[in-house]
Amino acid sequence: MASNYIGSKDVKKEHYELGVLLTEEKKKEILGEAFLRRVGYEMNLDDPKTFNEKIMWTKLYYQNPLITVCSDKFAVKDYVKDTIGEGYYVPTIASWDDPDDIDFDALPDSFVLKVNWSSGYNIIVKDKSELDYDDTRRTLKMWMKPDRNSYYQFFNWGFKHAKPVVYAEEYLEQIDGQVYDYKFFTFNGEVKALFIATDRSSNDVTFDFFDRDFNYLPFTYGNTRHANPLPPKPRNYDKMVELAEKLAKPFPFVRVDFYEVGDKIYLGEMTFYSGGGLLPFEPVEWDYKFGEWFELPEKMITDKPLHFESARIACAKANRKTKAALTEFRRNFIRHDAYSKKHYITLFNVIRFPVYFQNFNGYRYAGINGIQLRTSKLIKTNKKDAYLPAPEFDVLPPRMAYMMEEKITMDMKKHYCEQKGYKQLKYFPNLDNPQSYNEKLLWLALHYKHPDHKIASDKALAKDWIGERVGYEHVVPLIGAYDNVNDIDFEALPQRFVVKANEGWGANEVILVQDKRKIDIDQLKAVISTWLYPWSSYYYNNMCITDEKPEKPLIVIEEFLEIGDNQYLDDYKFYCCNGKVKFSMIVKERGSKNQSRTFVDRDWNVLPFRRAGKFSSTAPEKPANLEKMYEMAETLCKDFPFVRIDFYNQDGEIFVGEMTFTPGLFLRFEPKAWDFKLGEMLDISYLMDQAENN
Repeated sequence: MASNYIGSKDVKKEHYELGVLLTEEKKKEILGEAFLRRVGYEMNLDDPKTFNEKIMWTKLYYQNPLITVCSDKFAVKDYVKDTIGEGYYVPTIASWDDPDDIDFDALPDSFVLKVNWSSGYNIIVKDKSELDYDDTRRTLKMWMKPDRNSYYQFFNWGFKHAKPVVYAEEYLEQIDGQVYDYKFFTFNGEVKALFIATDRSSNDVTFDFFDRDFNYLPFTYGNTRHANPLPPKPRNYDKMVELAEKLAKPFPFVRVDFYEVGDKIYLGEMTFYSGGGLLPFEPVEWDYKFGEWFELPEKMITDKPLHFESARIACAKANRKTKAALTEFRRNFIRHDAYSKKHYITLFNVIRFPVYFQNFNGYRYAGINGIQLRTSKLIKTNKKDAYLPAPEFDVLPPRMAYMMEEKITMDMKKHYCEQKGYKQLKYFPNLDNPQSYNEKLLWLALHYKHPDHKIASDKALAKDWIGERVGYEHVVPLIGAYDNVNDIDFEALPQRFVVKANEGWGANEVILVQDKRKIDIDQLKAVISTWLYPWSSYYYNNMCITDEKPEKPLIVIEEFLEIGDNQYLDDYKFYCCNGKVKFSMIVKERGSKNQSRTFVDRDWNVLPFRRAGKFSSTAPEKPANLEKMYEMAETLCKDFPFVRIDFYNQDGEIFVGEMTFTPGLFLRFEPKAWDFKLGEMLDISYLMDQAENN
């Protein structure tokens, strides 16, 4: 799943489709990448200091229901009326839940149409006779689609639960031609500063800041220019301050925007996420100054978490709907290369995503299939041939990939690699002349098949394979492997054990049971049973491009490693190219809130790049048995052009975790140059020559 959605063409739609995949950590990752790119320094939400950091913090951790009311550009009018009285907002003519209900004949000749849950969703109508009614309705309907909610761009929580409404306001020519826009920064109900936006409707907009006493503040906000001469103090300035502070009283921060038309004051909007938390201050000390005024409240989380039972029920419903849809679907098979654009059939697909738990008394999480439904438009023909998505679709859902495995061609796999690579790596992978690390791993996934791939990557079968090569004392003892959860005798298991899938999404399908007496066995069985669905395999989730599909899915139960005083085992991941360890990633306190990762070269020097997640710039302490781990890794990797071998270091004892042939596939390197530097470490030219000769 791509983490760099912000800045893409249709970011709101992508975030909306991800749904519950947008966990707190994923949101922090996405926001952090945008923050670094736009603001210019690393975002710290664990100890926020600056104004922009605190704006980001409130998006994730301050879910005051009143913010929903005041962010809604239609509902806020009632709050304004109750707080400061009538006459401070542009009068509403009418509102509708559906644009088809708009009676344009009943509207005046001039008016403004708006949608309530984002900025910029407005249509100024100066002359109704020139308005295309059908085109206007289409535009409004587009703005009211669920994925157009402002929340799904930069996670501005205040808009998340707003109900979409289209409403018409009176057209006030004085506001439309207004030169100045007054924006008051209020902290705990007190105005500390304001800026005046001049010529806001033009490309020459300027921002000029003043303190509460209207003294000029010498900095820029958001890379804008200053006006020359500076804008004058508004005639109703004191009244604006009074009104702003009344409206802002319940909130730790809100920006209150006004227009001044003669002696009249009109509210523009109340903004809780000024600039989205992404507008840089220059010089940056003003970001810290505004941050000092911004006193964060206690965390307030009002969104209900997703619980297991509701997820299980939703999953069952989704599977039933999928089965019914497939039955109907088989009556009209799809042909990939001969189709008519006039006829469509809709197929519901169950998409896999993780559901997190707090009650397994361990520090890891479990995965579960299903729940989120998506629809794909498929071309309908009467020819009973292979059924595939129409050409514009880049990837088959896992369930469909499982059903269609024999029909997936090499060209389709390459197309998938190119499209997903461009989306996540931000460049098109060159699979004909691979140079980068990601390009070479993709080439190997497509073209290289080693007889031991399946065994070495299968977490059940690999135990003997590894033990024969480096010794069984370095293999975590296996309790059992099962293809049916009902065959597991949980009563006979020790109090502490580990459950994992023999193939899957790395640690996503691992549960550490620290005390069997404190877990619900039926719930545990319900979770791990979903790992046995064949299409939950990493292989089917990646368009069948890898050679790591197990012979059959299994539930693996192994002994729990005693970890002494250190609650979290350190994880050493050695990247082996052509039989040698070239670089490593060390994961400290994995699964905890203090988890960190560091890349080092073979000599234990920190490598200055990062991938997805939190990385440390300081090398961890070098383990005393590092050379022994290097020796074991190179024994295991000698037959493969590339493999990552993971070790756990338990009080000096070494245990092999897993062998991974496509680790972090499609994960971007920052800076990108390291993707190509690491690619130089891996030689696959001899394999490419063999493939060409064959």
